[in-house]
Amino acid sequence: MQELAQQMKGSFHDMLLAQGDELVDNIQRAIPHNVTGHLKQSVRKKDVSTDTKLTVLVLAGGPLTTKRTPAGHSFDYALAEEFGTEKQDPRPFFYSSVRLYRAGGLEQFRETFEETIAENNRTRAILKDNYSNAGVSVNVGHRGAISAPKGLK
Repeated sequence: MQELAQQMKGSFHDMLLAQGDELVDNIQRAIPHNVTGHLKQSVRKKDVSTDTKLTVLVLAGGPLTTKRTPAGHSFDYALAEEFGTEKQDPRPFFYSSVRLYRAGGLEQFRETFEETIAENNRTRAILKDNYSNAGVSVNVGHRGAISAPKGLK
């Protein structure tokens, strides 16, 4: 069961990383214009997973898109594109893409879960067949034991 938990964690982590890559690509394609290329370049993924929690962030904006105003304030034009300003209508590129992923995310996790269980069952079946062919009986259960013929002990 511990191996299954590690397999599951690895499968989910791989899926999250792949989803992050795909989301970055889709967000970049949703940007309506490309004057300097900085806005597209600012879209990135960051894996901040720990031993207990899998987390992959997708971010946009930051140093590449932050400018100083004549009044000396910082202004991130990624936010202006997404939400608009007093003088500019919003041209959303980020949250519209993210919402699509949230809508389909649960099904992707369910599929990954089922695929990992199926792979684990295939591996267990192969191992059981290998042990049976070697004369080793494997009993699986709450108090199951592994026994080998006297010649293999």
